Amino acid sequence: MTESRPLLGESRAQFESAVRPVLPRLYRFCISLCGARDQADDLFQNALLKAYLNAASFEGRADLGVWLCGIARHEYLEAYRTEARRRGLLERLVDVCTDALGILPRADASSPEAAAILSQDTEVLLACLQELPEEFRTVVVLCDIEELGYDSVAELLGIPKGTAKSRHARGRARLRDAYERVAAQLVVAAREGST
Repeated sequence: MTESRPLLGESRAQFESAVRPVLPRLYRFCISLCGARDQADDLFQNALLKAYLNAASFEGRADLGVWLCGIARHEYLEAYRTEARRRGLLERLVDVCTDALGILPRADASSPEAAAILSQDTEVLLACLQELPEEFRTVVVLCDIEELGYDSVAELLGIPKGTAKSRHARGRARLRDAYERVAAQLVVAAREGST
């Protein structure tokens, strides 16, 4: 029985030689998906890396350019889904902090200035959330963002319901305090920068 050799070669140089003719086509495809060159550059590199790592799976049934564009399309959709999940998480976090914690004003992000302020507030909030000790951060995320009840959180984490409640209250208080501290520092820095 003869061993078959990979169609894209066994070395990086062979892979590069095999894909070189279709690189312009792949790059144009990446630009058409992303619209912006910097995002297209990232997608192009990610697709090539994924193709190189999976070169042995290329069986030659499809055109090499089609195969590479398929990988780029998959990478683009995965990045889009990840960003959509991240945006959804951020929106839920902002809603929680606006409604439940009262630390973010309800903002209309229709103007560029308002959108920039909301974006900055959200980034500050995420940083504050990351600063929370894990035991508090986990409960705040599960209760406020994932909207789980105390019974579910207690079961999931293997802690008593009362512990889940107290960690939630203490986590929220710490998050509010951290946000107010950082927001005050930003106001002072902005005033000092304008004088």
